[in-house]
Amino acid sequence: WRHMVQNPNGEFRPCCMYYFSLDGEYKDVEEAFHSWEMEEIRNKMRRGEKLKGCEKCDIDEHHNGKHWTSYRSQFDEWYGQPDDIEIRSLEISTSNICNFKCMTCNERFSSMFGPTNKNELPDPSLYENLDRLKLLGGEPFLDQKNKKILSQVPRENIELMVVSNGSIFPDDETIKYLQEFKTTSINISMDGIGEVAEFVRHGTKWSRIERNYRRWEQLRDHHKKFFVQPHFVFHSINAPFFEEFYEWVGTPVEDISWDFLLGPKHLNMQYLPVDVKKYILDHNPTLQDALSKYLVEFKFDGAIFTKLMSTLKNYPAKLDEYVEFLYGRVDRH
Repeated sequence: WRHMVQNPNGEFRPCCMYYFSLDGEYKDVEEAFHSWEMEEIRNKMRRGEKLKGCEKCDIDEHHNGKHWTSYRSQFDEWYGQPDDIEIRSLEISTSNICNFKCMTCNERFSSMFGPTNKNELPDPSLYENLDRLKLLGGEPFLDQKNKKILSQVPRENIELMVVSNGSIFPDDETIKYLQEFKTTSINISMDGIGEVAEFVRHGTKWSRIERNYRRWEQLRDHHKKFFVQPHFVFHSINAPFFEEFYEWVGTPVEDISWDFLLGPKHLNMQYLPVDVKKYILDHNPTLQDALSKYLVEFKFDGAIFTKLMSTLKNYPAKLDEYVEFLYGRVDRH
């Protein structure tokens, strides 16, 4: 009713968490929003049907533990159940241009895996009624099209979120635009600190990420409507190291954006052996309850576990104990 997503490969979705993209080819985000496919999704929702594409929110609402339960509940809080349809919230990736090759990512979101995909910008008239805007990539601060969007939108009316890998601190003109929004949240995807971050997010130079993160914090401290939110996605390799990330961030856990990875399967913690799940829970006292509700589902598959182990090459010393524990499970499982 209020939200639309355009991915860097030109796909359209009703929500970033929705599993499926729309099948049709549409000239722009507005045509996709008013398409028969979107109306069909809305009609199913009106009838109270359970949608396969909404599985991620179903999972989030089951385990709970976040300061907001799911994207679905967040949008319900923002917009309720309106009778009309209008794009008020837009999530857009202008391209997949990126300087990282994270093990959890793919060619859809990073040009480091394959061809560069670029989207045409929406007609500026689409921005007139926006109250929320989310910019992603790729790495959004590498693509000048995002700077153009920032210059075109009615900044004083919009709550902005930019999802960045933290490697780029933008120029002064971009910073000026960021400070003029109703609120601005810079979401920094990290998934760990130090050697862990550098291993799971290939391309990371931790000293640069740390330096830029502190610069964002300084900006936040001087502007009351400016927020910096570290982001951690739990998966089968970084999960035992959340506590040190939490300690480094130095903010209440409620101020950290965190999530569970669903795919690829070999990095989804639900597919781990039970004793590995227990190891992860023992190393996560802060979020143990929420993690336990997610990990309770047993999906172990030997072939998937073997694929996980195949990714553990040239890993840093920080992972020695955990990898040794994993190898101890190989023969058993």
